[in-house]
Amino acid sequence: MKEHIKDNLMNFFIIVTLVNIVIFICGSLFAPDQKITYSAFLVPILDGLLGIIPGLVMYSKRELTLKQMIVRNVIQLLSIELIILLFTFGASGLKFQNLTLITAEAVSIAVIFVLVIVIRFFFDKKSAKIMTADLKAFQESLAAKEDQK
Repeated sequence: MKEHIKDNLMNFFIIVTLVNIVIFICGSLFAPDQKITYSAFLVPILDGLLGIIPGLVMYSKRELTLKQMIVRNVIQLLSIELIILLFTFGASGLKFQNLTLITAEAVSIAVIFVLVIVIRFFFDKKSAKIMTADLKAFQESLAAKEDQK
């Protein structure tokens, strides 16, 4: 459970960083003259918190198969999309008139979701390499001790 919370905390910080980048890019493209207020700094934090809710809820102690992991990720993405879109636009704001904004937001959420998975993959791959090197060094030190006997 401790590891799961640590993973979600890491996801939170990755999400916040990526949301900042997306806000910068979208703001520069679609509203370059608009000035933002200090309250705008809360948006990435709120999106980060909302983005990790499904990950916290969908915790499982057992190892998942690849198919189960894919299904879980799809459910998680759809949950995050729904949570953030409802938080951003409200139930009454999800109208055809806002389709461009809703689509842009949904695509941004999906891109961030995929980027979090990719970034976490590279972090985990690096950690696995370090652990493998440490294990190999440990095994070699044990073998050297055995040879000395």
